[in-house]
Amino acid sequence: MHVETIIRGAHENKAHPPRGIPTSLAIILLAAAHFRAIYFFFYARDDILFGGLILDSAVYDSWAVRIAAGEWLGLQAFYFPPLYPYVLGVLFRAAGHSLALVYLLQALLGLVSIVLIHRIGAALFGPRAGILAAAGAALYGPFAFYETKVLGTTLGLTLDLTALALLVGAETAAMGGRDDAGRGRGASGRRRGNSGRWVAAGLVIGVASACLPGTVLLAPLYAASLAWRRATPAAVALLLGTVLGLLPVTAHNLYAAGDFLPLSGQGGTTFYQGNHPNASGMYNAAPGFSGAPETQATEEQAIAERDTGRAMRRSETSAHFFQKGLAWIASSPGAFILLEARKLAALLGDYEAPTEYSLYYERDKVPWLRLLALPFAAIAGAGVAGVLKAGRPHPPAIALSIYSIAATATPLIFYVSSRYRLPLVPALLIYGAHLVDTVWAAAGAAGAPSRGDVRALILAGGLALVSFFPLGAPRDSAEANVLYNVGNLLAARGRHEEAIASFDRSVARWAGNAYAWINRGNSLDRLGREDEALGSYRRAEEENPGFWTAYKAQGIILHRKRLYAEEETVYRRGLSTGREEARYLLGVALKNQDRLDEAARELEEATRLNPAYARAHTRLGEIYAGRGDTARARERFRLAVAADPGDRAARAGLARLGG
Repeated sequence: MHVETIIRGAHENKAHPPRGIPTSLAIILLAAAHFRAIYFFFYARDDILFGGLILDSAVYDSWAVRIAAGEWLGLQAFYFPPLYPYVLGVLFRAAGHSLALVYLLQALLGLVSIVLIHRIGAALFGPRAGILAAAGAALYGPFAFYETKVLGTTLGLTLDLTALALLVGAETAAMGGRDDAGRGRGASGRRRGNSGRWVAAGLVIGVASACLPGTVLLAPLYAASLAWRRATPAAVALLLGTVLGLLPVTAHNLYAAGDFLPLSGQGGTTFYQGNHPNASGMYNAAPGFSGAPETQATEEQAIAERDTGRAMRRSETSAHFFQKGLAWIASSPGAFILLEARKLAALLGDYEAPTEYSLYYERDKVPWLRLLALPFAAIAGAGVAGVLKAGRPHPPAIALSIYSIAATATPLIFYVSSRYRLPLVPALLIYGAHLVDTVWAAAGAAGAPSRGDVRALILAGGLALVSFFPLGAPRDSAEANVLYNVGNLLAARGRHEEAIASFDRSVARWAGNAYAWINRGNSLDRLGREDEALGSYRRAEEENPGFWTAYKAQGIILHRKRLYAEEETVYRRGLSTGREEARYLLGVALKNQDRLDEAARELEEATRLNPAYARAHTRLGEIYAGRGDTARARERFRLAVAADPGDRAARAGLARLGG
């Protein structure tokens, strides 16, 4: 489409989305609403899907519950993006803790997003393009899928699209668009009205960034574009609005922690997770991290303070991990280029990579979801071809272009997952709808598509095939991790047979997941199947010899079975990984074999590694007391009580020795 056509379409009433909802859009919304109602019905029948909160979802839910109970400010700078849990907290305070209400309200937001996609597409490329884009959004499964998850994805997407719609409106007004009554306005009136539009767009960008932090990239990119076009007042107004939108988060962090942190503090670690020597382009825990979101902030702080040797504020910790990621990039430019190529392939590939929840797992559990069958490959192929068909962007289409750049940059800077690339999908849908509409209109007018249109369709089809086949292969490790998390949910509810089945499916896809072998063993142990549990723990040790939990879990069962010599052997294998706990447990195993001198040496080493290890002091006190060495026994019991005043065995030992 030529720039003149775009500009003319932006000014004509027929190119503007009508105030009412067109019949075709109403049909799409009605169908989307009916789909979501039936999906909700089937989804609610599976309690693990409906109420099973995994990783980030569990963090957001517990945070929202605390907010609803009155914990509005907290005592630390925000680590996770705060907008979504605060919205949930207000909802829970008003209506009680209801996940059903969360899912229903998010489904409503999903319908709002479809309307926004239609209006943006119609404003830029005409009514038919808007309808085609909305229809594509209604048929793309991940939109509905994420609406039934306790994640900020749906709220953030609606805010992102609102910001894009405001940017399109501001660009249109700056070109000399009509006012709300359809009347022309003078230049001075446009200037006065436009500042408010740019501030409003920036405000929504700032607010959206408190839900999806990557959205903040849109503000400097767009401001740079405005400055390049010599629209400096507009750029300033946009940045001012963004700062105002970020102000509540910044003010909270200053008030609660005295820390100037404009966004949440997770950014540095997320960057490092996507840019380190073992990064794959998709999510994998960085070295030193367990992968558990509830402990990530603590782990991050401990690693950063160990690296620097000093206490650090949240902003400093985040900056430290940004610097670690940048240092790796600077030291390994070739590896970084290959990593970015993998990220780009994952971004364009059909595979919907999970971080917490798997679309494919849910399709198996709720086949109704399969009805939303539009694959990302088709969206990517048509969208990229549509970008090329549109050519050099001009206002107001430049808004969609810069939004697309920001939405693409976010996963490439960090890492790729289905929900991290979701903000890019509406832009691809709109560009793809423009391609289809253009070819359709040209073919209708000429009776056949032009050579250029045929080339565009061939390109779209070729890109879709590449996305679907070589780039769309599922990652067994990612899907296995979802099955592992489901197994954990089942185990937490005491459904251990089902949990074992889920762990078995997990290790069948990724045998190297030592955590899955451990938790499989835990469920077997709960069912009294000790020998099978031992086998599972041994497999965890084989898959990850540096995983101390595998040794400890074996030792616990062997201790329970009074196989102290075998217990000793296991702990000796794990000495290099278990530090003071390995020494302590080995000492106990030796003590139970009446090898007291050896036991004392191991327990002494445990207290050397950790002088506050109360249990090791207590066991040493018992050994010394048994030998009649009252002074040394009393000293050890006192050290144990000082480290842990609740250590009853140490207190009893002191009482027996007279204080």
